[in-house]
Amino acid sequence: MFDDSDEEKSNSEPSELIQRIEEYFKIGGQAYFNEEEYDEIINIYSENKSYQKALKVTEIALKQYPFSVVFLLRQAQLYGASNQISKAFEALSKAEVFDPNNDEIWFTKGTLYSHLNEHDKAIYFYKQALKISNEADEILMMIAIEYENKKDFEKAIHYLKKAVSKNIENELALYELAWCYEEAGLLPESIEYYNSLLDDYPYSVSAWYNLGMAHSKLKEFDKAIEAFDFCLAIEESFSSAYFNKANALANQGEFAKAIEVYKETFEYEEPDAYTHYYLAECYEKLEDYTQALIHYQKAVKIDPEFSIAWIGIGAIYDIKESYIESLFHIKKGLDLDPNNAEYWYLYGDVLYNAGCPEEAIEAYKKTMLLDKSDIDVRIDLAYVYHEFGYQQELDEIIQNLLNDYGLDNVDMVYIYAAYCFVTNQSKEGLIYLEAALDLDIEGVDRFLDFDPSFIHNPKIIDLISLYKEI
Repeated sequence: MFDDSDEEKSNSEPSELIQRIEEYFKIGGQAYFNEEEYDEIINIYSENKSYQKALKVTEIALKQYPFSVVFLLRQAQLYGASNQISKAFEALSKAEVFDPNNDEIWFTKGTLYSHLNEHDKAIYFYKQALKISNEADEILMMIAIEYENKKDFEKAIHYLKKAVSKNIENELALYELAWCYEEAGLLPESIEYYNSLLDDYPYSVSAWYNLGMAHSKLKEFDKAIEAFDFCLAIEESFSSAYFNKANALANQGEFAKAIEVYKETFEYEEPDAYTHYYLAECYEKLEDYTQALIHYQKAVKIDPEFSIAWIGIGAIYDIKESYIESLFHIKKGLDLDPNNAEYWYLYGDVLYNAGCPEEAIEAYKKTMLLDKSDIDVRIDLAYVYHEFGYQQELDEIIQNLLNDYGLDNVDMVYIYAAYCFVTNQSKEGLIYLEAALDLDIEGVDRFLDFDPSFIHNPKIIDLISLYKEI
């Protein structure tokens, strides 16, 4: 009789099990579940993060099965998940009495010490579990993560490599390994490792992918593309490989090819905001502003809080000289990321283009507050001060630029030469203009843009012409 009902219960559907345990919670009495059913109920509650109910079930199960190491372990894990660490250790101590050689007991102790940020103790217990476990690669990975938490990336690499050697299918270990190599500043060594791994496992998609990523980070884009192509030859639907191949092509200036590859990702996954954003950037580089605008707009439709895509829309409207639209969209980006110096810089540029010098000056000043190292915005501010007759402010910013940068920067030499001319120091201006031309004649337009009268000054034009003939 008991065996028949027990078998009947073990075939119960999960929803029926939950109904039965919930009914028990309401009315009390005696619970009748077998071990598998209790385990299933605990799993369901755990997955829904209903830890208190799951713990209640472990208590009921342990009354019925008081020597069950499984339920004691589950109890310890649930106490750990609900931050009741001392109770978790108590449960583990009881389990250890019944089964001292159970690797999961040692492993769970490791996770508890990890939760307490006691990384050395966590490593010790993981290593104890490793001695008797059949899931060595998983434990090796956990040891590696503890070394990551200690910022000892070389040790982490050592254990992750051991994990991969135990199980080449452990993709998470391969991706962790890639991250550790980068954090340790060992990208060339990571390339050497992946190539060696691929000699033994030439069809490892993850190894090809991580090899491609390492080459990309080292700006070896041809090799990155080759690795991503191998990756796609093995797994045609690997959308991340398409995406990063497209990034590599874009970094090479192959924007039309990059667009084709970005679009291939849409065949294998739903379009996301980032892919539309990068498509828009490529179209912008190709001066196809209509398509760029379409994809920036698609990006913010998918993710309305994607600030840089709002900025992209603003930049396109600025190019189209639709300044009101541009300012509206840049402001949307700034509302989402108000401390972004680049956004404020663009906002200042568009305000200037829209004929709002006072507001542009304030935006440039905000940029300077957020990024004191940006020389370009300070030079642009000098242009605006000169154009609108703010002489005192111009004198001050030129002096500050000289104090901070001297005349080691070619842009500074050009701007100082221009400043000399507009402050009636023509002789000194010619000296600095010649020095700037000698450094980089390509930058002369920035000098000429400072004041329209320069193109009517024969000494300036003769000097520039002389250098252009050389």
